[in-house]
Amino acid sequence: MHFVFDLSGKSKIVGAIAPVNESLWEHLKMPLLPIMLWWIITYFILKRQINNLEKWILSGMISSLITILFIAAFYYTYTGAFGIHSVVLDILSLIIGVILGQLVALKIYTDLELKTYHYLIIYIIFFSFVFLFIIFTYKTPHLPLFKDQTTGSYGLN
Repeated sequence: MHFVFDLSGKSKIVGAIAPVNESLWEHLKMPLLPIMLWWIITYFILKRQINNLEKWILSGMISSLITILFIAAFYYTYTGAFGIHSVVLDILSLIIGVILGQLVALKIYTDLELKTYHYLIIYIIFFSFVFLFIIFTYKTPHLPLFKDQTTGSYGLN
């Protein structure tokens, strides 16, 4: 996902789902689509064993959210608290975030009984994130989270 925007000829449409610069915010887009595709493809592979499609979808959304939140928290911990900038730690945060997100989502799918309001809350949070990823690509707030540290730019140039 990291190079999809450049490979597309910097298509503004592709920029809605792929990182358009080196900001943390744009990098948080990277796990979203692959995780959701993983949960969709896995559903079709395991369709006979999955007895609750709505809970399966919700679990995939939770996995995405946990991954995104972990990456952001991990990044700000090692850069802000310790002053470290490391591509290795960036990649490690992605790996740990994905594993953590998948484990929590699987636990939710297999063990928790969810009420209607749980679904509503997760849908609102998840679709808000997706909406903000798209909107903030084109109308980017001038805050550190959105700043490309290599060029000093925000969002699409």
